[in-house]
Amino acid sequence: MYKIVRQVGNSHVGADGTLTLGAAVDFMQDCSGFQLDSEAQVQEYFKAQNITMFLVSRQINLHEPVYYGETVDVVTAVYQLKNSYGFRNTNIYDKDGNVRISSYAGGAFIDLNQMKATAVPAEIVAAVPIDEKFQGMTYLPRKIRLPKDAEPMVLPEQTVCRYHIDINRHMNNSKYLQLAEECLPDDYKYSTVRIEYRTAAKYGDIMIPHRYSCDDGIEIISMQAADGDVFANIEFRC
Repeated sequence: MYKIVRQVGNSHVGADGTLTLGAAVDFMQDCSGFQLDSEAQVQEYFKAQNITMFLVSRQINLHEPVYYGETVDVVTAVYQLKNSYGFRNTNIYDKDGNVRISSYAGGAFIDLNQMKATAVPAEIVAAVPIDEKFQGMTYLPRKIRLPKDAEPMVLPEQTVCRYHIDINRHMNNSKYLQLAEECLPDDYKYSTVRIEYRTAAKYGDIMIPHRYSCDDGIEIISMQAADGDVFANIEFRC
């Protein structure tokens, strides 16, 4: 388990004074990244082999709002790790230890020289502490299936800008969620979000949002290229 402490400020909240989805995911990413940095043996191997871990999917559960001025604990824990992929919980707790936001995410080890998935030696995997899986949430599948017979609403295209790009030189994970939120119907309220990352968007790419409004109140935003290639699928549930 690894923990960081954050105080929620003006740059983290929306017009209603509560922590935005994008800021919550940024908190989670920071915590997960620092945890990975703290694993000295893993980092030494990664640097020598030019390997990193890319996020493949994330599920976020909004239990209770987090308000401006609150101090929260952001806690991450790896609960499953294989030689080519792993899973972790990253949760946000209030000062009384109540979970406000929970999540699980899956990631894959990537060889940056060849930009493809790779396997890590067993001794490197064994060096990472494994914690128990968080039991306070329902785990949904990491893959998001688009409705087969539904016709999506095609929304105005969005361009990947410089401020969307992170240290890996592709769109930061939280930015997909922020752009997808802009595609939701007015006054749509959600409590669960899933995102499946398919193709990393880079600076200058054009993403065309396809919105599927399902009968059960689920909204799916599929960020696609002009040729139909999918950058990411994002699902919002009430």
